[in-house]
Amino acid sequence: MLSIRELRDRAVIRPIKRAVEDQLLDLPGVTAVDIGVQHRAGEPTGQQVIVVSVIRKIPREQLVAGTCVPSDIFGIPTDVIEEQPVLQHIHCARDKPLASCQQRSERAGVVRGGSGIVPCRAVHLSPPTVPNAGEYRRIGTLGAIVTGTSPTVVPMGLTTFDVGCLDDAWAVGDRMIDPAGGRVHTELARAALSGRVDAAAVAIAPGSETSCVVDGIGPVTGHATAYPGERVRKNGFGTGVTVGIITSVDATVRLDHGEALGVRVLREQIRITAADLRFCGPGDAGAAVIDPGGRIIGLHVACSRGGAFGFASPIADVLAELDVELCTESQRIRV
Repeated sequence: MLSIRELRDRAVIRPIKRAVEDQLLDLPGVTAVDIGVQHRAGEPTGQQVIVVSVIRKIPREQLVAGTCVPSDIFGIPTDVIEEQPVLQHIHCARDKPLASCQQRSERAGVVRGGSGIVPCRAVHLSPPTVPNAGEYRRIGTLGAIVTGTSPTVVPMGLTTFDVGCLDDAWAVGDRMIDPAGGRVHTELARAALSGRVDAAAVAIAPGSETSCVVDGIGPVTGHATAYPGERVRKNGFGTGVTVGIITSVDATVRLDHGEALGVRVLREQIRITAADLRFCGPGDAGAAVIDPGGRIIGLHVACSRGGAFGFASPIADVLAELDVELCTESQRIRV
């Protein structure tokens, strides 16, 4: 966990970072603005600074005047790192069996957190997103079970907007497939793509057996606020159960949602650093990020190339915008 001094320093930096982040994001190649520990020659200095992520670091003398990240902003030092956050899907050509696109085996039958989800509708994609232009299905993760708030207490699964909706042609009622069993098990019910949330809720088909457990992690006990230094886990359809450390709750990230939706900015996102080599990868979008007490703190949205860093929307914002509540009972539920 951060020390009192580090928390105090971040509190001082936070309003300055928020005031200038849009100007920084407008600079060529900038992908994110955050608060974190400054590094010099790969080693942490212990000083809290404004961290600016770029696609590729270029020597200052090679940049055009006015396009360089300032060395300090209102007296707050900056640190520039190479990082490109991307949405985390598996794309499977429509004419290929879904099983051939899966990176790990999965139990079919019970709808639970950590399982896969695939919209029936395909989208047209082109290089460099995919090797060859064509129609593709998008595979992501159903992160956790939720219910609508009273009086519409209907069991639903939680995922991201980009998984559940694909593009701007989405509609309530769009059907989703369980990639493990190939059956239609959910349909799109609610969605939100805002300045703080990338999320969707899918209604579970009648007769489906449902469990309020995240596979490989355990029962969901509730939700909580994320704190830097906290150890968390997630179970994504792509990379399975992985462990990370929350390093920030102040990340503002530019994410490319494709031609139809364009580049969107998500603010005050949770940054998670891999405890080992990798925290996330393709197929993990929609995974629930969970603390040691079984409480969900965020919904995994994006990841750096290579998987060393992940980004999640705060779960309280997700639940509020979708008007849903987490299912916290460990038993299976029949819809």
